[in-house]
Amino acid sequence: MTAPMTPDTLFRSPLIVTASEGHARIDREFFKRMRMFAVRHASSGTEALALARRETVDVIFCDAALGDMDGGTFVAALRADPALAHIPVILAMTDARRADVLSAVKLGAAGLCLRPYSEDTFRKHLAMAAHMARFAAAEKAALARAAAREAAGDPDGARQDYEEVSRTPDDAPRFFEEGMAALAARDVERAILAFHKALAINALFVEAYLGLARAWKAKGSTKQYRHYMKEAASACARANRFVELRDKFVALLGDDEAGFNPFLALGNELLRERHYTSSIVLYRHALELAPKNADIYLGLSKAYHFLRRPDLARRAAHKSLLLNDRNEEARAIHRRLTEGRRPGDIAPMEQTAKEAPAPRYPLLLRGVLYLAGIASETLVRPRKAARAA
Repeated sequence: MTAPMTPDTLFRSPLIVTASEGHARIDREFFKRMRMFAVRHASSGTEALALARRETVDVIFCDAALGDMDGGTFVAALRADPALAHIPVILAMTDARRADVLSAVKLGAAGLCLRPYSEDTFRKHLAMAAHMARFAAAEKAALARAAAREAAGDPDGARQDYEEVSRTPDDAPRFFEEGMAALAARDVERAILAFHKALAINALFVEAYLGLARAWKAKGSTKQYRHYMKEAASACARANRFVELRDKFVALLGDDEAGFNPFLALGNELLRERHYTSSIVLYRHALELAPKNADIYLGLSKAYHFLRRPDLARRAAHKSLLLNDRNEEARAIHRRLTEGRRPGDIAPMEQTAKEAPAPRYPLLLRGVLYLAGIASETLVRPRKAARAA
């Protein structure tokens, strides 16, 4: 039977980073009490980073105030280097505010230790660092498996691998903040894992989906970027948070040169799946982001037609043609719906939003239908995939 891993068996090469010889002497003594004797000392952040790149370092005890940088900057620099990002860091301070603690957590520090500290406190922080070191190894293995499954076209299997290391008592916002901090440090792999851990706790965490979209965009994968933008759009609609999050979508999509609109893409998918009421919800959100997109009105026209709302279908088709009169599909639909009417006989789409009678389904029921429609995709798509195979 394998003995449990403890700090003294896991860590063999500690590094103390402090400009104070007195602090270094005290810290070295505490490491010796933990039966760790190969302790090295660096007096600045720059010296510590250089030493860690040259030699093996498995845990770092670092002052939050250094001569050339602060502890947060040092942790960020460490996390930005793939070869050093796995090393757990304990920050030591003479005083601590709540903001400092939260900042250290977001950066990925293993703990914040107040000076002067006791042997019990030191031992507890080392135990947390040992936990983080083991967790980092599990993260790395899960990430490798998940990446392989995603590349092989198995997103469900990849999600299971991500969730394998996400069953912790931490809450979703903390994982999200960890992901954003990792993105800021350009540690994309760590960011992806953190966002997936947040989603394992809260499947409707829209910001985490947007974080994944950013991360995959940074990795250069347009396919994965668009996939997670659509997931964000779906979660946003289901959680009824569009008004709250509209600006976040605008900011992210502003850099999309192809003009991709996740609400339009998801609306088209729902339309093909015959979830017409749900698709209208998505198309309406899409218009908030791109009010002059003729394709959105074309999709609305089809959805209203299948819901037997001919007036709204005609007006949506007319608006689509006003924005793009070269779309042959819009022309054909408009011709079929108008049945010889002149374009001037059709009221503008904006006018009908106020004058048209209420949709067939009450608002609450439409929301329930949308939720049911999204949920049914998990049943419909596997059957279609099986038939296609």
